[in-house]
Amino acid sequence: MSTTIERHQHATVTLDRTRRARCFVGGFYLVMGGINAGIVAADPQTYETFANGSFWSFVTRAWHDVVMAQPYFWFLALAAGEIVLGLLLLRGGGAARAGWIGVITFHVLLMSFGFGFWLWCLPALAFLVPAARADWPALTRPGGAAVRRPSLHRTRPAPMPDTGTRRTSAMLWSTLVLATGVLASSLYGLLAETPYRSLPEATVLGARAQDACSIVVAVLLVVLAVRPTPGTTAGLLRLGLLGYLAYSYLIYVSGVPMNRMFLVYVVIVAVAGASFIAGVVDVLQRPAASRAAPRLWSGTGWFLIVTAVVFAGLWLSVLLPVALGGGAPETEGVGGTPYPVFWLDLAIALPAIAAVGTTLVLRRPVGPPLAVVALVKIITLFTALWAGPVVALATDQDVHLGPDAGPSLVLLVVSSWLAVRWLQSFRPEKDPAAEA
Repeated sequence: MSTTIERHQHATVTLDRTRRARCFVGGFYLVMGGINAGIVAADPQTYETFANGSFWSFVTRAWHDVVMAQPYFWFLALAAGEIVLGLLLLRGGGAARAGWIGVITFHVLLMSFGFGFWLWCLPALAFLVPAARADWPALTRPGGAAVRRPSLHRTRPAPMPDTGTRRTSAMLWSTLVLATGVLASSLYGLLAETPYRSLPEATVLGARAQDACSIVVAVLLVVLAVRPTPGTTAGLLRLGLLGYLAYSYLIYVSGVPMNRMFLVYVVIVAVAGASFIAGVVDVLQRPAASRAAPRLWSGTGWFLIVTAVVFAGLWLSVLLPVALGGGAPETEGVGGTPYPVFWLDLAIALPAIAAVGTTLVLRRPVGPPLAVVALVKIITLFTALWAGPVVALATDQDVHLGPDAGPSLVLLVVSSWLAVRWLQSFRPEKDPAAEA
C-alpha cells in the first residue's frame, strides 16, 4: 500500500513539474512575441544583419530579399506565431503537443542563422526536448494533466447575491469631490493657453483628449453615486471608473510639468485611489454571484493574462536596450524622466490584470466582479488613448501612433464585448412562478 501511495505521489509531483515547465515556456513565448512586436513597430531595420552569419548563403539571400523587403509583415507574423505557440502551451492537452513541436522546431531552424545562435539554441533544446518528452504522456485532454489531486484549497467564500449596496454619505461626498476636481483640472487643460508646457504637440493633444474623456467619466460617477441603492453592475462600473481616474491622474502627477492644477491632481489620486481600494476590498470579502458560462470564465481569464504579458513585452522591448547600454529611449518624460506609463504598467497595472485573469482561470468566486473592474478600466483608458488620434484626424493634424496603438484598438473592441457579457451575467434570473 505504501509503495502504491509513494508512486502516486511521485507521479503527481512529476506532473506538476512538467506543467510548470510548460507554463514557463508558454509565458516566455508570450513575452517574446510582445518584445518582437515592439521592436518591429519602433524600427524594423533592427534585424537587418540578423542572417549575415549564416553558413548557408541561401538563408542570407532569402532574409534580405524576402524578409527585409516586407519587414513589418514578416516580423509581426513572427510575433503572432510566438504568441500562438505560447497560448498552445498554456492551453494544455493536444494543443500543447503542437506547441512543444513548434518551439522545438523554432529553435532548430534558428540554428541555421549561424553558429553564434547555437550558444542559445543548444542549451534551450537541452531543456525543451526533455521537458516535452516528460510532459507528452500527460497531454491527453485539455488542462494537460492525466491525474488530478484532491483539492486542498481552503473553503472559498460563497458568492453573494445581487442585493445592491446602500449609498453612503462617504460615497456621495467623495464622488462630488472627485467630480469637482476632475471638472476643474480638465477645463484648465482644455481652455488654458499652455497647461502642458514643454510637452510635444502630439502629447498635448492626447492630454486634452483625455481631459474631455475624464469629464464624461466624472459625470458617469455622479450618476452612479446618486442612485439610492446601486446594484452590483453599477458598483462594479463605479470601481472601474475610479481605477481609470487613479491611473490617469498618477500619470499627470508624475509625468506632466507642474502647473496650477498639481494639487488638484493629488487630491484626485488620493480620493480615487482610496475609494478604489475600499471597493476592491469589499468585492474580495463579498464577491457577487455570476451566471457566466465556463467558456466566458476561461476565455476572459486568458485574454487578460495574454494582454498583461504582451504589453509587458512591448514596454520591455523599449526598456531592455536602454538597460543594456543602448542610450535613452525615444519615449521618455520631460527632462529625460521615465515615461510614467512604464512604471505604472510594469509595477501595478499589468500584474493586477494578470492576477485577475488568473482568478478566472482558477475559477475563484472573486474573478467575475474583478474582471468587470479590469475591463472597464481598459475600455476607458484606451478610449481616452484613441480620442487624441481621432481629434487629430478630424482637424487635419498629424496623427502619431505608438507601438501599442494596434493592440490597444483590438483590446478596446474585445474588452467592450466581454464587459457587456459579464455585466449581463450578474442580473438575477427571472422566476417564472413569480411572473405567473
